[in-house]
Formats: sequence, C-alpha cells, structure tokens
Amino acid sequence: MALIALALPGAAQGASALPATGSAALRTGSAVLPASPVRIPPQQEVPELDAPGPAKPVTFPPDRRTRPASGTFTFTAPRYTRITRLEMNCRPRPCAEAIATDGSTATVRMGPGRWGWNLPVRVWLQADPSAPVPRARYSGSLNVDGEQQPLDVIITEGKHGIFGIVREDTPDNSGVLVADVAPGGPADKAGIRTGDVIISFNGKPITNSKEQVAARTQVRAGATVPVTYRRPDGSVRTTEATLVEML
Repeated sequence: MALIALALPGAAQGASALPATGSAALRTGSAVLPASPVRIPPQQEVPELDAPGPAKPVTFPPDRRTRPASGTFTFTAPRYTRITRLEMNCRPRPCAEAIATDGSTATVRMGPGRWGWNLPVRVWLQADPSAPVPRARYSGSLNVDGEQQPLDVIITEGKHGIFGIVREDTPDNSGVLVADVAPGGPADKAGIRTGDVIISFNGKPITNSKEQVAARTQVRAGATVPVTYRRPDGSVRTTEATLVEML
C-alpha cells in the first residue's frame, strides 16, 4: 500500500477539485474558464493479463502534492477485468478502502485533514475468461479528486473453447441437432444429451451448425456461457457450460 495521509486537526475541510481533463472547461456566469490541468502521473506499466489467469498490479507513482482536505481515490476496472486488491499504505491514520463485490470499482477515502500522496499506489487486476479471444487493450480509470488518468491493461490472446458435441443441421433450420455428446465434456456436464437441439449459444440465436461453430469460436477456453436447447419432447431449457481447451 502506498499513500501517506497527513491528518492534521483543524485543517481545512470540504475542499473540492474541478474536473481536470486537459481540454475541459468550467463555466462561471458568462465566462468560460479552462479547467485545471491533470497533474497526477500516468501508470508506470501496462500489464498483460491471461484470461483466465492470475491478478497483476498497475502502479501509479505519487505526485507528491499536499492536499488541503480529505480526498478520494476511485479506481474503475477496464472491461473484462476485476479489481482484486489495493496497496495504499495510508499512515499515520488508516484510510477507508472498499472494493465492489463484482470488482468493477474500488474507492479509497482519506481521513480528515491535510494529506500528501508521497508513495506509489497499486491496484491489482484479474482478467475474466469472458474476454474476447483476440489480444486487445482495455481502459479503465483512476480518479483522484476530479483528476483522472487511464488505467490500462492488455488481455492476451486466448484459445477457442471446446463444447464437446457432434452436430448436425436440422431439416427446418430451427437449431443444431446434437448427434453425440463427448462423455465428461462441457456439454455433457451441462446436461446436454443426444437428440437435443441447440437454439441459442452465448446469447446468439442458432439456426444451423455454421452459426453454432461461429458462436463457439468467439468464446475462450475457461469461459462459462448460457446455452438454450430444445428437448425431444419439445420443452425448452437453458443451462450453462464452461468451455475447455481440449477434451
């Protein structure tokens, strides 16, 4: 953890910073005033995350400024990632840290009084297997009292997941007929059986084998997807299947 809070009794309270985005402006009456420039430094590295894979840190160096009152750090996770922990080291008084249940955001509130950001802060991010298969860069943000910097990660290229069925087209293009199911595979574990007809895969309507293969190859191994299918008796059910790299 890496923030130093200088909590001084009697220090000014309730100070607020203007949103600072470089080209942003504040309108006061009839005058338009330029916003204060962003002075917090950008992150030091852009980690490459495997999905699934372990969490890795992003480090923001300190700006070594002393603030006149209590402040707030707000971290917003990039798409397809979640925040797993923070390293803030607030002292001499602890600060209040909170990570959202889904890891999408995290907030750190400094105690009352003057405080200085004098050491690096780190936020740990983990990629979700639901990320698209191709390698790509995704952005979140760090906001400190209205000043904002991007919070970037790279999610590495994944491998297409395997579902574990032998498929055939239906005569009326009403879905994909399951001709066989690999024992112990994702489809088998999800309750799919020979004779079922898959009509939706990962939220995409399916009318033939080509569409089912296209939908499946967009999903990484390790991801869990919804699958809707029709039983031979005509009943329709939805299950979830976790795709694997190989059978």
